[in-house]
Amino acid sequence: MRKHYLVVSLLIVLVVLGSITASAATNLKVWMVGVNNERVKIINDILEADFTPKTGIKAEIDPLPWAESDRRMQLAAASGDAPDIALMSGLLAAELGVRGAMVDFKQEFGKDLEKHVQDSFPNAFRTYEFMGAVFGVPFQMAVSPMVYRIDILKDLGLAKPVTWDEVRNMLPKLQAKQMNFSLAYGIEAESFRDFQMFLWQQGGDMYSEDRTKSAWDSPQSLKAFKEYTSFYNDYKIPQSPQHFEAFRRGELPVACIPWWTYANYIIGLPDLAGKWSISLVPGTKRDGKVYHTNWAAGTPLAMFKSSKHKKEAWELIKYMTGKDFQAKYTELVMTRIPGTIHLPSSKAAYSAMQIPEEHRKVLLQQAEYSTAPPFAIASEMIVNRYIEFAINEVVVQKLKPEEALTKAAAQMNGDLKTKIAEYNRFIKNYTKK
Repeated sequence: MRKHYLVVSLLIVLVVLGSITASAATNLKVWMVGVNNERVKIINDILEADFTPKTGIKAEIDPLPWAESDRRMQLAAASGDAPDIALMSGLLAAELGVRGAMVDFKQEFGKDLEKHVQDSFPNAFRTYEFMGAVFGVPFQMAVSPMVYRIDILKDLGLAKPVTWDEVRNMLPKLQAKQMNFSLAYGIEAESFRDFQMFLWQQGGDMYSEDRTKSAWDSPQSLKAFKEYTSFYNDYKIPQSPQHFEAFRRGELPVACIPWWTYANYIIGLPDLAGKWSISLVPGTKRDGKVYHTNWAAGTPLAMFKSSKHKKEAWELIKYMTGKDFQAKYTELVMTRIPGTIHLPSSKAAYSAMQIPEEHRKVLLQQAEYSTAPPFAIASEMIVNRYIEFAINEVVVQKLKPEEALTKAAAQMNGDLKTKIAEYNRFIKNYTKK
């Protein structure tokens, strides 16, 4: 009887301890933009196998489509009914951060942040930092390489181009064979990314150092814009390139490509095995070296200030942006979802990519060389529209590059002036620090 009593008592104690442990577990709400259900399943599998058992921290992940995601997060921040963590565009993280809705990781976690991001790509942070504040930690990278047909270039007696001068020199020979070279985006949506590649390589930037004025009217910017638009006007590269099919057929044996299309080349060209490869984008000779800088983005995980579990949220962010998670996630995305790719935000995780070693090295090197656009108070959508209009004016309407870019710079300055006045009360909080 006494033995039975002791067993029952022990069971009661275990149940009570279990309920205490369960109640002590922290449940974090996480919104992730651009992550589909298959990727959510992969993330949950990794967290449940390793992170949650070790920490007692659980993550409730809600995938969001890109469409209207910014609006939803803005409303969540305004209402206070926001998740603990969100994967969002870097510029939105900074915009909400300046308005006081997001945690400044540098202020909140200081040296722990500094130690953690040593394996990240420093240039990615330009998009979500403002006057010393840091509003995000990169979860995934977006960098674009160049692809080239080894077999076709060999037949033509050409080598892969390393600089833009070499691209210009090879174009007459390619075009004589009804072939061509292309940039990644053409002159339509997102053409600003190709322009920024030339801009960074020439030593220019989007804004003045204090980010209060446009830098498009600088000599470096004008030189970059002239070079960029001359590829369309003088060298007749395609304005709307069909990268994959044209590459497969041999019509575009050398091309810069959007990063997300790379996986298509890996699985979609079995008949070209050993006949193609990737390389850094062509570079610009300046100051005694060749700059292969390209447009990049590092989509960040950010933390809402309304979170009641900031310490636990920071542990989850560190875990999901650390090398172990990034390596496992990269491997599983590419094996479970053929035709897709995850470019890690951790340099050490690139070794986990199930692609040729040469390709891994190129993608890592391109990520190290590339840079993200800086955050400024001006609207990203409007600023990008100004440069896209200027590109169209020069390539389609044949306006002079100087005239089009100077007009775009003036338009940006007008938008900056309006936005700085609107944000002035928020900016003052940072200038006091």
